[in-house]
Amino acid sequence: MRTSIAGAAPRATVAGPSRVSLMALALAAGITIGWHQPQPVILPWRAFLVVAVLAAMVLSYRLPHRRSLFIGVMAVACAAFGAAWVTVRYHHVAANDLAALIDEEPRLVCVRGIALEAPELRERRTGSLSRFDYRSPTVTYFTMQVKAIVRGDGDVVPVRGKVLVRVDEAVEPFRAGDRLEVQGWMRAPGAPRNPGEFDYRQAARSHGRAGLLMVPRRELLAVTPTQRRSVGRALVSWRRAVQRRASAWLLADLPAPGGRGSSQRDGARSPRDALLLALLLGQRERELDDLTESFRRVGLAHLLAISGLHLGVLAGFVLAVARLGGHYRRWQGWLVIGVVLGYLVLVDVRMPVLRAGVMTIAASLGLALGRRLRISGLVGLSAIGLLLWRPDQLFTAGFQLSYGVVLGLIWLSPAVRRRWFGPPDLAVGSSSAMLGQWVQSAFAVAVTAWLVATPVIMYHFGMVSPLAAPLSVVALPLVAVLLGVGYLKILLALLLPSAALLLAVPLSICADVLVSVVGAMDALPFSVVRVPYPPALWSVSAVAWVAAWALHDRGRRAQRRLVWGGGFALVGWPVVAMVAGASPALRIDMLAVGDGSCYLLRSGGTAVVFDAGSSDLDAGRRSIVPTLRRFGVGEIDAVVVSHPNLDHYSAVLELVDEFRAETVLVTQRFLEEAQRDHTAPAAALLDELAVRLVSVERVAAGEVRRFGDATWTWLAPLGTRYERPNDSSMVIRVEAADRRVLLCGDIQHQAIEALQAGGAELGADILELPHHGSYSAAAAGFVDRVNPEIVMQSSGPTRWRQTKGRWAVTLGKTEWLSTARDGACWVEIEKNGDMQVGRFID
Repeated sequence: MRTSIAGAAPRATVAGPSRVSLMALALAAGITIGWHQPQPVILPWRAFLVVAVLAAMVLSYRLPHRRSLFIGVMAVACAAFGAAWVTVRYHHVAANDLAALIDEEPRLVCVRGIALEAPELRERRTGSLSRFDYRSPTVTYFTMQVKAIVRGDGDVVPVRGKVLVRVDEAVEPFRAGDRLEVQGWMRAPGAPRNPGEFDYRQAARSHGRAGLLMVPRRELLAVTPTQRRSVGRALVSWRRAVQRRASAWLLADLPAPGGRGSSQRDGARSPRDALLLALLLGQRERELDDLTESFRRVGLAHLLAISGLHLGVLAGFVLAVARLGGHYRRWQGWLVIGVVLGYLVLVDVRMPVLRAGVMTIAASLGLALGRRLRISGLVGLSAIGLLLWRPDQLFTAGFQLSYGVVLGLIWLSPAVRRRWFGPPDLAVGSSSAMLGQWVQSAFAVAVTAWLVATPVIMYHFGMVSPLAAPLSVVALPLVAVLLGVGYLKILLALLLPSAALLLAVPLSICADVLVSVVGAMDALPFSVVRVPYPPALWSVSAVAWVAAWALHDRGRRAQRRLVWGGGFALVGWPVVAMVAGASPALRIDMLAVGDGSCYLLRSGGTAVVFDAGSSDLDAGRRSIVPTLRRFGVGEIDAVVVSHPNLDHYSAVLELVDEFRAETVLVTQRFLEEAQRDHTAPAAALLDELAVRLVSVERVAAGEVRRFGDATWTWLAPLGTRYERPNDSSMVIRVEAADRRVLLCGDIQHQAIEALQAGGAELGADILELPHHGSYSAAAAGFVDRVNPEIVMQSSGPTRWRQTKGRWAVTLGKTEWLSTARDGACWVEIEKNGDMQVGRFID
């Protein structure tokens, strides 16, 4: 016999997937199909949608008892709608849309429009050798609604579309809504040119931006202030002011980090302060970058993005205060909704924040309306709403982890808890027993979340964090306390500033302890395990296996055998693929780094990088490191720097830090350059390598080294004193499986003449085109002398446009790989000598 307690809050039902969740899954499947269809078509999806809706109406009228059939037909309708919606949203561009008028090639334009936000001054990201960047260290960003393009003859062409404007200097402040006229170089966001790179095109599409407008000088920006401000713009300005005040309230009176001065001294925040701003207000500071990497490696990166945990703590805090005077009342649900909406005003609303806010508000509606709501249905409803607004979010790691883990906790963690520890005993009679029950439940929840999240993390980031589950049990209570104290401090700073002072020390201690725990765990040797990036099918299958494992009946032998057999198959699939796959004698990957060079050569389990740099000094962090991670590189045996030009070694420190390279090979000219000028980039690199205890070795012509199955022979630099640093470049012959590769660096006329006169065997099957493909009679004659079957050119677009016509005549039918045209390229030499080539951009 059931009894109810008057005044008890309504409970949410959690038994099994709801119909809303099934519709959300069907919508996601349709979006996936529409996103990946070879050609953007919409008519078939509309037809499917109409037929499915009509069929559902007939079933509901003729066969009302066939609920499962009705749900299946509605799922088909949702899938068809998802495919049609994503096609209309992302593959259709109107004729007067700015996105239809620009491409990846920069065009000089003059545009008129309206500022959508005030300008924001940011530090330029330029990598480990940023002090040698000739550009301004700060740039200004803002978003602009373009209304018209002004042609050279003065004609005004009406257009529509948003662009992100980047001014390479600081500009005078202006307000959202002011009218602008801007001259600069406009281009569409570029697609990734290397595996593993961030997709700026997709990011711009997600934010509704047609492209990027690059403005070299502030004088090219003309601002006309508006005399009348709209209500919306006034609200935006007010929100910005409130966010600044909330940041000040949070950080006010905190003890100085490390015992040095104020937390705001020297214009830079401490990592502790940046952590507090991220956890409580969602503000991302550059000082948090290193700490973010530590959190990611130990599997706690989700704590840094405002999510359901953060808003759950906030909602719990509000309910606890509201119930001090009595039992559950419906107005408490409305109070939580009001507080959450107010909190969303304070924070930078990114997608994780919005997902958490939608789910928290949906759950609070159950309290406000006094209804028994199914939690999975609320989660599914929030997912449908977000996918209708931003379908592209389905393919992001944040969306998949947020909803995947939440649904896993709802459906799977109770089963895991019962299997390992039995059902929760809510009638225990001691505090220690209550603590034991909590630890058991927390451990089951942490393990379930880890099992669901790991395949997704492997797919997106290529790593596994073995310590994530036990560390979550330790970190979650600490983060909950930190959030509670932080929320209270912000509130008291507004109402009773003197009382807020009392919370500064506890808040600082909580943050410092969290940073210390994460740092200590990150220092352990196996805190993170890098793994090959699995295919999407494997990750989906792995999540499905986790669900089957958690829910299967252990008493049924057939189910048990099926589940464990599937688990062994999932583990064995990548292992067998790696073992069965024939390892080539040599693989050469040429990365697309613009004006610069970076070649990865792998043979017999070794990895060597020949040159690692670009004129874009941030290419190491932005392109080279993610690409090598995507290639499955764990460690680098050596980094070879051909000569002392910055575009050939600007990313060496990033490789040393990320891949534990212990040896860097340089020329005598490189060492002399560093000794001659102690302020030069070469000297800075050697100093930083010495701090990292990396061995720097000099190599010269005639030296021979063995890396895996490949033999490296240095043919240059010769003893000649070259006038230009380019001519002092290394020239290396790499031999494997009776094939030859010739790496040439930036050699020009003088070095080419010396090589040809020196009598060295220059014939090769694969040739790096000298000096990024700069054309000259000497270079063309050198290519004829080498007579390669394949040439590889690492070049930026400008040099490619200037020289491609002449090289096309010289090379004839020779296989020609160029990063400016093809993106990242690769050549494999099989053990029998066969050669295969590939391009990232087909």
